[in-house]
Amino acid sequence: MTPNSLTLAGRTIIVTRATERAGGLTTLLHDQGAQVLEIPVTTTVDAVDGGRDLRTAINNIESYDWVVVTSPEGAHRFREAISSITSVRQHFKVGAVGTATAAALGRADLVPNVQTGRSLGESFPSGSGRILLAVAESAGTDFEEAARHKGWTVHRVTTYRTIPITPDRDRKTEIVVADAITFASASSVRAWHDVFGTTMPKVVVAMGPMTATALTEIGISDVVVATEQSLTGLVEATSRALASR
Repeated sequence: MTPNSLTLAGRTIIVTRATERAGGLTTLLHDQGAQVLEIPVTTTVDAVDGGRDLRTAINNIESYDWVVVTSPEGAHRFREAISSITSVRQHFKVGAVGTATAAALGRADLVPNVQTGRSLGESFPSGSGRILLAVAESAGTDFEEAARHKGWTVHRVTTYRTIPITPDRDRKTEIVVADAITFASASSVRAWHDVFGTTMPKVVVAMGPMTATALTEIGISDVVVATEQSLTGLVEATSRALASR
C-alpha cells in the first residue's frame, strides 16, 4: 500500500475497536480515503486489583527469565508499569503473541508466525525458569499450558479487563449500507453479537485467527483475516477485500 493511494476512497468502514484505541485505526482508514463509522462495543478497564499484582511482579522482575504479553493493551500497561522503576535491569527475554503487541512492547525476542497464544506456546523453547505472563482477564490458557508442559513456571497476572458497552441499536440502517466492518479482538465480536446479532456488512475483516474463530462461532463464515496482526495489516486486508468487489 503506497502513501496517499486512497485505496478506500468512497468506502464506508465500521470500526468496532475499543473507544480508547480506535483513533489509530480510524486515522489509517481516513488516510486511505475511507469514511469511518466508529461503533465501539467494548472498552478496557483496570484489573479488579487495580494493577496491584502487576506492580508486585514488576518489583520482582529480576526473578523472571521471560515476560510474555498477549495483546497490545497488555503491552501498553506493562510498559507503563515498568517505566516507573528506573533502576530495574531488564535482563529478561520478551515474547509477544503478534507484531502489534511486539511494537507496543518496544521489543520482542520471540513472535510466532501464526499470531495466537497456542502458536507462541508451540514455538517457545523448553526451559526450567520463570515466566511473567501479562494478559487480559479473559485471555485463554493455551500459551501457559504449553509453557508449563515444556518445564517453565508461569506466573499469570491480569493487566486489564475488556467489558462490553452498548451502542445505539438504531444504527442498524448505517450498518447494512456500510462496505465493510473490522474486528480487532474476539471480545469485540461477542459484544457486537450481543447487540446487533449477525447484522453487519458483507465484508467482514478480522485481525488474526482468534478473532476469525469468534466470528465463525457466531455464524459468520465468510471472513477476511489480516495476514499481519496489526492495525496496518487490518487496513491492508480491508483494502484487498474491497478491491475485488
